[in-house]
Amino acid sequence: MGTELRTAIRDEIEHVFGRKISSSRDCIQLSEDIYHRTQQQLNSNTLRRFFGLVKADYPPSKSTLTILSAYCGFFSTEDLINRKRPGDTGELIAQEGLVHYLVSLFCDIHIEDFTDKTFLSLVRQTIRFLNKNAVLADKFQSLVAKTKNGQEFYFEQFVNIDKFNYYYEDGLRYYLNEKPTRDARIFANSVFVYKYWLNDNHERVLRHAKEISEITQETLSPLPGTYITSRYFAALLFSVPGSARQVDQILINIYKYYSAIIGDVSNEQMLYFEYVVSEALILTGHYNDALYYLSQSEERKLKSEQFKYTISQHNFKLLKAVALLKTDNWDSAKKIFDEIKPSEFYFLNKKFSAIMYTYLSNQFQRTNVKSVEFMNSLVDETGFVKLKLILAEA
Repeated sequence: MGTELRTAIRDEIEHVFGRKISSSRDCIQLSEDIYHRTQQQLNSNTLRRFFGLVKADYPPSKSTLTILSAYCGFFSTEDLINRKRPGDTGELIAQEGLVHYLVSLFCDIHIEDFTDKTFLSLVRQTIRFLNKNAVLADKFQSLVAKTKNGQEFYFEQFVNIDKFNYYYEDGLRYYLNEKPTRDARIFANSVFVYKYWLNDNHERVLRHAKEISEITQETLSPLPGTYITSRYFAALLFSVPGSARQVDQILINIYKYYSAIIGDVSNEQMLYFEYVVSEALILTGHYNDALYYLSQSEERKLKSEQFKYTISQHNFKLLKAVALLKTDNWDSAKKIFDEIKPSEFYFLNKKFSAIMYTYLSNQFQRTNVKSVEFMNSLVDETGFVKLKLILAEA
């Protein structure tokens, strides 16, 4: 194994472990952490050789590399290599203080209400900052994943769709390494299903769907919280093989869960569920089902005091316009389309929404060559090739 490759893997392991591996004691603790996270054993002597603390007469075995890759949250060594390159963290050294300050904001605030507007604003501003300073994002995510607020807000509530193929993917692995619970594993794998579905990567969709199936073992009782369950149901829709009977059962289960939580959770949680599920239903061709949940959200949006801090009403209108157009309600779709303000799209899926909006513009003959070029550039930038294919279907 080349020096650069070994350095890349070492850097990733130290990211997950949370500090440099520079002593035998570190290797003993790392060995224990590897077993805790993967249920696979690497003895400390093997790790000492890998990190160059003692002389190694031979390169690490394939099984050793596989276990280390699993510890970092990858399926294989090749998967890790494709995602990481040596020197990714070099530019972060001079900005450690700023990263730790951002993380401290998540740690030091006590949150009792998931709709706390002060904290929601903080998360929003932090993510906007990271989007403009991506070199800081990796270190920030590896640290904030260790905090309760980071796990429950930054990751579980604020799914950064536009950054699926950038730093947010690595963040999900950090989150999963720090919170290896059943619900967290369902959430992370569900988001990965969505990401790879948008990328039109069928193999990876099935791989993560299989992970979900093994976790739930075809039953899911009790269900996780609303934010995670919405992603879980969406993942089922994206990964179902196509059997009408299976799809019908998923739709029934969504409705049963939805009916059961009415009155038990906040308007904001209901709106989040309605949005995520409606989006998945539209992308998988269940337009009338989506229109039902979108109609249910209408009155709730008026009651939501924190609505402006979460998903925009213009995102709901966008979904409704697409669903109406796909069900041949042309005039109604056009009327709603004219009410949409793209500048008000949710900050975590602006590019995703812009692709859908440009599609509608094209359908209503409001586009020109530049707008079509803009949509194509967004597809190239985000990697959401499946979104363009789905929208183009009759």
